[in-house]
Amino acid sequence: MRCSVVTSILVVIAISWTAGSVPLCDYRSPQTDLIDLSIGFTYHYRNDPYGLSDYDVNKGQFLAEYSRLYDAPTYGFDISLSNDMTISVLDVTTYTVNADANYKYYFEAEQDLFAFAGASARSSSSFEALGLFANVGVGYGRFTDVTPLAKAIRIETYLIRAGSLSKSLHPVDLQIIAYEIGSVAAYETFADLLTVVQQIIEDSGQVKPGGLDAIDISTISRLLRGEGFTRYCGWDAKIGLGYEILDPSGGARDLLVTGSANYAFTTTPQTQLLIQGAISGPPALLEQNRIEATASYDYLASDFLTIVGSYAFTRETWAGEATDIHRVDVDLVLTPLDRAAVTLGIALEHRPYYLEWSVDVLLSITMEIL
Repeated sequence: MRCSVVTSILVVIAISWTAGSVPLCDYRSPQTDLIDLSIGFTYHYRNDPYGLSDYDVNKGQFLAEYSRLYDAPTYGFDISLSNDMTISVLDVTTYTVNADANYKYYFEAEQDLFAFAGASARSSSSFEALGLFANVGVGYGRFTDVTPLAKAIRIETYLIRAGSLSKSLHPVDLQIIAYEIGSVAAYETFADLLTVVQQIIEDSGQVKPGGLDAIDISTISRLLRGEGFTRYCGWDAKIGLGYEILDPSGGARDLLVTGSANYAFTTTPQTQLLIQGAISGPPALLEQNRIEATASYDYLASDFLTIVGSYAFTRETWAGEATDIHRVDVDLVLTPLDRAAVTLGIALEHRPYYLEWSVDVLLSITMEIL
């Protein structure tokens, strides 16, 4: 059965691809399931040498984020949770917790038109109460996990640089390797997958005499595992109606108009672009609304260094009066271990009534749990 499936894929690939590299965003995964869970903690203590308590510092920050994006031919869902807590012994402790979940039903398999239903919750030390919202609507678009092909290309790039391949693999071979990587759950052990990938590479006719050596196989194994490495492409746009089940300000519960758009793109395994935007508010949307927009770009400079740049914009409009928040982050992420990272970050932020941009330099350690 497995051989017939692979044979069918080979026929399709042979028709679709002839020569040249395979564009990452043209890859189609039968199922997308991206999961990310990270935690981070920072602590700052300073005792003023002149005995001025106003200059003493004794505080820490705890960050936790979880996200999951699942997409199948007929349905999909996404979940996101975030927590940002600043704990201070000498000052006020603050926190912000956000939770969102959406379920999508595609009207036809492999098509992009869908209906969705979702809920979100907001809690903050600045709110009077918990905020709880529900919304329904329609949308168009979908995302696909291109990580298997990105891993295949990373393996190919390493082998060419190491001199183990005389030239690039044929696109058909890359697609076969990506298919096997994406089918890792079908293998009894990881070693079985490694053996199959090794065999595909050696049967390509591009391997140096003597075949792959121990260092090559060890590196292929590391790139196959690729803990924390994901790449995805696609877009979607949604419009719907929502209702405030609980108003965080303690006011009246309102009917809401909601809209959002998301876009993900990558051209090489080293890069990932993500753009997100959302707007919500009562039917008098021009008088009262909340707009959120973010853009981020990741660049994998080496196996252990990633450069991440992001911009976030938030606008809240009440009675036609808008207040804006801008934030720019640049992070250097060192990953000495697959599931641990050391981040050196610079953050610039501008809020209403700030006389100038605030500047924060942050050194943190995070761990990937899943």
